[in-house]
Amino acid sequence: MTDDQTHSSEPNGDESLHQDDDSLHQWVVGESFQHASVQPDFTTASQLRDRLRRRPPDQDTPLHIRPGLGVDDTEWSDLTSELLKAYGAAVLPEGRPPTAVPRHSVLKHSRDNVLIGDAHVEGDAFQAQLAVVNDTEMLRDHTADQQHVPGMLLIEASIQLVTWAVSEIWLPPVGHPPYYAVMHASAFEFNRFVFPLPTHLTGTFTRTGPAEDDKIPLSAEVRVQQAGQDCSRVRIDLHAFRPALVFAIEDGQARRTLLRAAPAV
Repeated sequence: MTDDQTHSSEPNGDESLHQDDDSLHQWVVGESFQHASVQPDFTTASQLRDRLRRRPPDQDTPLHIRPGLGVDDTEWSDLTSELLKAYGAAVLPEGRPPTAVPRHSVLKHSRDNVLIGDAHVEGDAFQAQLAVVNDTEMLRDHTADQQHVPGMLLIEASIQLVTWAVSEIWLPPVGHPPYYAVMHASAFEFNRFVFPLPTHLTGTFTRTGPAEDDKIPLSAEVRVQQAGQDCSRVRIDLHAFRPALVFAIEDGQARRTLLRAAPAV
């Protein structure tokens, strides 16, 4: 955490736009971000339903809603269909949550733990949107209960983006599995809190040595940006390995470690 985060005197740029419950624009966030709803522009889906039941919207001044973090495609589709049926054009959905990358491309068993979506590459550069569902384990098991996105989640999202990009940019020979990203050093910087709003991740690779048959030495830098400002930066040194090589290294180290750990006879 920086002095900027704890002592900044920067005014809230949105205060002049939405000061009370009559706001005509709302960001819908997941229940895991309910503490963010202390800000009048944030609401959870359940809070929004309760509010609209108490005070139905007016078609002359429709309520515009946008998906924030913690809301996935299915929840957004269900919510907007329900509100359209109940209130018609008095509630106007805008945008959609990012479409998450396939879970196998970021080495996850659970779809809920995929944190990047709408990803694409341009040369050696790559980018994605932060794609956070309400039930991801990094939100369920986070104890801070504050308005911001946990820093560990941003680190994990950056690692997932690098993992995904390695297999997209460096293509293996035909018939071989994708390259496998293995980190051996990393550094993290946090300049600003990230809130449950659309968040953009951009990254670049730099080669740090000559490519070999089974591995490519690389350095990656990922920047996390929100509302036009840099919030954090992650630097990772890694190798893009052929899977067979890295698994053989792992197996050899496991065997040698077991031998060293064996009790003396």
